[in-house]
Amino acid sequence: MARSRLSPRGLALSLVILTGLLTTCAPEPTPPPAPATTPQAPGFGYQLAGYGLEDVMTGGRRGSTDLTDLPPGAPGELVSSAEVSAPHGVRAWRMIYHSRGPRNEDRLVTGLVVAPAGSSAAPAGGRRLISFGHGTTGINDSCAPSRAEPPLSTVGGVLPLVQAGYVLAVTDYIGLGGPGEHPIYVAEQEGRALLDAARAAHSLQAARAGRDVVLWGYSQGGQAALAAGGLAASYAPDLRVHGAAATAPLADLPTSLRLLDRTAPDGVAYVLLAALGLAAADPTVDLNAILTATGRRLTAVARNQCAVGLLKASQGESTASVFTADPLTTEPFAGGFARQWRQARLPGPPELVLQGDLDTVVRRSTTDGVVSGLCAAGGPVEYHRYWLADHGTILDVSLADLTGWINARFAGTKPPGDICARP
Repeated sequence: MARSRLSPRGLALSLVILTGLLTTCAPEPTPPPAPATTPQAPGFGYQLAGYGLEDVMTGGRRGSTDLTDLPPGAPGELVSSAEVSAPHGVRAWRMIYHSRGPRNEDRLVTGLVVAPAGSSAAPAGGRRLISFGHGTTGINDSCAPSRAEPPLSTVGGVLPLVQAGYVLAVTDYIGLGGPGEHPIYVAEQEGRALLDAARAAHSLQAARAGRDVVLWGYSQGGQAALAAGGLAASYAPDLRVHGAAATAPLADLPTSLRLLDRTAPDGVAYVLLAALGLAAADPTVDLNAILTATGRRLTAVARNQCAVGLLKASQGESTASVFTADPLTTEPFAGGFARQWRQARLPGPPELVLQGDLDTVVRRSTTDGVVSGLCAAGGPVEYHRYWLADHGTILDVSLADLTGWINARFAGTKPPGDICARP
């Protein structure tokens, strides 16, 4: 297994899109000047400025920023986009696109597209595209990466991929930044959002992206990337998906939640988020039935703050203080968590897994098991471990290996380090 030395620079844990399941306190993301307001009851509008809706004709009129004015659309259909400020050599847009929710209903999703600037000709078939799934930021709409100001402040660590010539599509996921609830840690919905973000980026003509795609995700996004890989052939056959890369992936959800609950002082926050995600995906799941008064208080924190605030509020709490029955062993929650791991290991394109040995959020032993499960599903899997990397620094120290693997996938070369083929 490949191992790398820890970079002295690392990545700041305060960049919640790139740090996934946060283990330190940091300032919450700043919303844009005109954030949307989530409707509290049927019939309410959902206003969203700064995403180009002002230029879209809806109902025979132009200029509405109310998402409820929009008709349904095909999965991956681009609704609108608005260019935002970006560093030299890069162009970026906020976007809104259609995806499909837990009951196959039409859902509007927000995100970002980042592309190389300049007028040089794109390759035949368009620029190669990386569709990226971010780590845990929370379930409140203000936690969506595309809402951040400055606009690319949450994706700075991955801009070298854009500077290398790739187009980057960043989904906010269903219900995070757009109407409805966010089914956090529900793998199929995350995977659909990732694939549809790639479709939408392809439709943004100024980005000049083709249909050749590599999926990549970090932490929660690692679950999304693996799930998207398994869905790609049936859900998005119009895309040419060459691989799925997962950095410190929250793929084996039951095992990761169990370890976080037992070892982290704020670990119950992740169990609560996962239970909220199942309830958001399935209205028959009655989470309120197993919440204590403390659990109801933390649920209000989760709905009104970002992940950092929930982690702070959860310090010292446990499943016993938050739930009347442990969702890790109580149905329908235990079975729901297990389904997400089954979804994430469906057969798909070649996979890359990157893991830090010092990670105490998604532990190396858990990821070892994830790799074994991916091999059992058919592989091939390339697996890199890094002795001195933890959950916060793994992105930085593994970026060179990730970039090389992505280059090779688009070049069509056979994965050289298939761990599944080793005796």
